[in-house]
Amino acid sequence: MTYSSSDLTHSYIDGRWTPVTGTQCSPVINPATETPVAMLHHAGPADVEAAVAAAKRAHLAEALGSKDNRVALLERIRAGFDSRREDLAQAISLEMGAPIDLSRNAQAETFLIQLDATLDALRGFAFAETLPNGDHLIRQPTGVAGLITPWNWPIHQISLKVFAALAAGCPVILKPSEHTPLNARIFAEILDAAGLPPGAFNLINGDGASVGAQLTDHPDVAVMSFTGSTRAGLEIGASAVRRGARCALEMGGKSPCLVFEDADLDQAMEKILAKTFPNSGQNCNAPTRILIEASAYPAAKEAAQRAAALWTLGDPAQSGDHLGPVANGRQFDHIQTLLHGAIAAGATVLCGGAGRPDGMETGYFVKPTILADVARKAEVVRQEIFGPVIVLQPFEDLDDAIAMANDSEFGLAGYVYSNDPAIQSAVIRQLDCGMVFVNGADLAPGSPFGGTKKSGIGREGGTYGIEEFLELKLVAHPA
Repeated sequence: MTYSSSDLTHSYIDGRWTPVTGTQCSPVINPATETPVAMLHHAGPADVEAAVAAAKRAHLAEALGSKDNRVALLERIRAGFDSRREDLAQAISLEMGAPIDLSRNAQAETFLIQLDATLDALRGFAFAETLPNGDHLIRQPTGVAGLITPWNWPIHQISLKVFAALAAGCPVILKPSEHTPLNARIFAEILDAAGLPPGAFNLINGDGASVGAQLTDHPDVAVMSFTGSTRAGLEIGASAVRRGARCALEMGGKSPCLVFEDADLDQAMEKILAKTFPNSGQNCNAPTRILIEASAYPAAKEAAQRAAALWTLGDPAQSGDHLGPVANGRQFDHIQTLLHGAIAAGATVLCGGAGRPDGMETGYFVKPTILADVARKAEVVRQEIFGPVIVLQPFEDLDDAIAMANDSEFGLAGYVYSNDPAIQSAVIRQLDCGMVFVNGADLAPGSPFGGTKKSGIGREGGTYGIEEFLELKLVAHPA
């Protein structure tokens, strides 16, 4: 099979490709052309039951074995990546519109990045320890893990969850986004070729309302790990609480970026856009709310316009550093609604704006857009846009900046640009979020990724990702 296969009629259950029993189908749309490239057959209730039963058998049999066995298993998976690297890149570009160079150099490569980070963490992971008081702790696999992943960085999120769960010893059932099933199929083929024990990894396709809900509510699924919208994440969390299951949620973001007058404005704006515009702005931790010290606000708007001029749109099938379309029509419409509303309310368009780009009447292309002079409570400031759109707002002083930054239901990431250590320290301490990035720094592989408030529960990546799938057991012996 290659990336372009339309063979999406099977689930991968208990170590075998099995024809789905469901009757629902949906097209996989190329967002650059708005045309179908494959037809996805959704799993039926019987398929979900079979996948959970297979995973439960694997858990009860401790199929993934010892830590050394899990390391060897992940190493075999790693050995199979190179032969499918280009297939993954082509699939992701085709089904979600990532420009092919981005797909090759960033999207597909996250498979290897997350696998290596998990392997490093697993090799040094302590599954047992003795406390200073003499009691013992054992970290054991939680049980069957249900994983639901999004479409924006599809293989990244699949790799982040699946490898951590396998490292912990948990058999998994993966339900990827119905918008991006091709890369998930290739991922399953790589794992199948590595010789996983039957039931250790299972793949079922379908939408969240049916397949996802059945998986989420299943009494034999011990832990759910979800990345996606806040609405869906809160429903999954509520379901987990009702039945006493564990859950890890990575949901929405509306990350603030605080730019102080002592920062190099041109350099800051170039870095900010480089973290926001790539992948067509479909990055949950993107710094989309740019808060600028009032004394620097006029100059920052000019710097933002200069930086934005470097970004262009283009065909994702063509090599280059251009942006592609957003991933689907629903997302395109959501972005346009927010843009039209902001402009009608008086926002200043520094670049881009609403509507389709000239000469791109086909495809879900969104103009790289910067809005200024936006009201503090505007919808475009409050809602996650998930497109190549940022808003600029002035603040008066440090206290005002912190208040504006924290005035959000989200708390995924925060950014600060300043050369003053005292300002950096104050922002780091006071921002209500899971991650803070100083002067354009990046997240290193294996570091914990996650947020506060409605951005999520728990952390993913490296050691922290493995811990999400483990139960802590205390063992006390007589003195």
